[in-house]
Amino acid sequence: MAFTMVEKSRKNILILDPERDTAELFTRALESHCYGYKCYWANNSQQAMSLFPDIPFSFVLADISMLQQDHFLLMDSIQKAACRTVVIVGAYLSERNDIKKAMEMGAAGYFIKPIAVSSLRKLIDDFSVSAST
Repeated sequence: MAFTMVEKSRKNILILDPERDTAELFTRALESHCYGYKCYWANNSQQAMSLFPDIPFSFVLADISMLQQDHFLLMDSIQKAACRTVVIVGAYLSERNDIKKAMEMGAAGYFIKPIAVSSLRKLIDDFSVSAST
């Protein structure tokens, strides 16, 4: 797949979540917030990894349950496929140990679910700024 300059310059975000409703909410929140954001959804690790060869992702917003399914092997696969991709994990407060594990394996950050749309936008904006400096 060939990308235009616009596609290469925008921030592609992979939303890795088993829930379509969550993915659609995140997509609307991020794409309507900034013209440069384009979101993609995957609801399993195979689907997620199939996107990496064709799409240069800036961010992965991963539901912790998606990483737990394969004992965090997906985290390792993402880093090997796209070492510059920023992985941010979404989890519930009760999943602190899994958040810690994801951070140890290379996640750049996390957020506690449920998250307000404004907080999600700020989180991505903050990581965008720190990645460009």
